[in-house]
Amino acid sequence: MKGAFRVLAALLLLPAALIALGFVTHAPRSSARAARAAAMAQLPVLLDERERVAEVTPAVRRPWWRYFHPITGVLAATDRRLIWVGLAPRALIEWSSAEPPRFEVTTWSYDSAVVAPTRVLLGVSPGLAVRESPEAEAMRFAVRAADSASRRVVVATLERRQAEIRAAAEAERAEQERLAWLARQPVYHTVQRGDAVSSIAARYGITPDSLRAMNSLTSDRIRVGQVLLVKRGG
Repeated sequence: MKGAFRVLAALLLLPAALIALGFVTHAPRSSARAARAAAMAQLPVLLDERERVAEVTPAVRRPWWRYFHPITGVLAATDRRLIWVGLAPRALIEWSSAEPPRFEVTTWSYDSAVVAPTRVLLGVSPGLAVRESPEAEAMRFAVRAADSASRRVVVATLERRQAEIRAAAEAERAEQERLAWLARQPVYHTVQRGDAVSSIAARYGITPDSLRAMNSLTSDRIRVGQVLLVKRGG
């Protein structure tokens, strides 16, 4: 009976101990703001040449294994990619001039990234789930309700860039098909003043004999305005 009581007491005390540990180890809110500001200041350092930031939303990443040590930072949508820059507030507290804080940095390319609204922090807080591809593991971020507008703009920026990438890919595909179709078409040359069989052949990369054969010419005599086949269709 006493053994069962001890087990029950331990089960009741464990959550309380975890909560107490959280209060002891949890960084103050001012430190979280400072960490976010530091991440925002670090963002320009990570940009490529001529890369431009379109929108930024504050966010928090809180993996279950470090629930009381969340990583605070910003999720930025640039004209080229998504960038996450985060910093644990306690890392900022412990930072010294001899050793700069170590930022957490993750990037996602627009041509493959997947972003979807989600619920985090045991399903009570709105956020975003970001994947490098539909099959990849998601990185989840909590975004405050006060920052919902910037969160929507970040998602809209990604969706717009992905639409532009798809449109560009479709245009490139159509152009390749057009060029392939043109490559299969016969090519003709209209004889201009000063043209000769040899000069026309050299212009289109064929031999004079080939030019004469394609046009059933029995001599090199051609006339202005005459249409000659210089490439057979394929």
